[in-house]
Amino acid sequence: MELLLRGNPPGTLGACSDNGWITNELFLKWLKHFAAHAKPSVDEKVILLLGGHASHKTLEAVEYGRTHGIVMISFPPHSTHHMQPLDRTFFGPLKMQYHKECDKWMTQHVGQRISPYQLAELFGLAYTAVANIAKAQSGFSCTGMWPYNPDVYTNADFASSMITDEPEGTTAASQISPSTASVSEQPASSVY
Repeated sequence: MELLLRGNPPGTLGACSDNGWITNELFLKWLKHFAAHAKPSVDEKVILLLGGHASHKTLEAVEYGRTHGIVMISFPPHSTHHMQPLDRTFFGPLKMQYHKECDKWMTQHVGQRISPYQLAELFGLAYTAVANIAKAQSGFSCTGMWPYNPDVYTNADFASSMITDEPEGTTAASQISPSTASVSEQPASSVY
């Protein structure tokens, strides 16, 4: 892992999953890393804005957040492209700068491929060139979070989230009628 993280931005946490996607365990590990750097407490809470991924909503993650002063707020489904400050002002420039760093590396290393051992360093160069307070402020401003601006969005901006909304208290298991369910039927959430 050390070789894969060579040249990374300071404070980076490195972790892998079998399939390359976040898992409940990895998110909890990241949440603890976040707490160590943000230093929240029950008396001095911090707000953590999250997408609605299932790994963000585990009992372990929610309990850890509550006991450590982390207030986790999930965006409505299918809305992060509108509401997530980093999606709006940071990830695009970061991606462009990363491509520039890759182009520069390939120009300096003619005929060689970028290996996984160069990725962290190239990302670190791009990140330090792009990350700044102005981009963070702009992200919160254009999403209407700070300063608060409820007129940034209309109901149409959240129409796609209505498709996946379920009434409170509804679960996949409660939608199966006991009289019609067979032993082999399982809630959709448990089918892989």
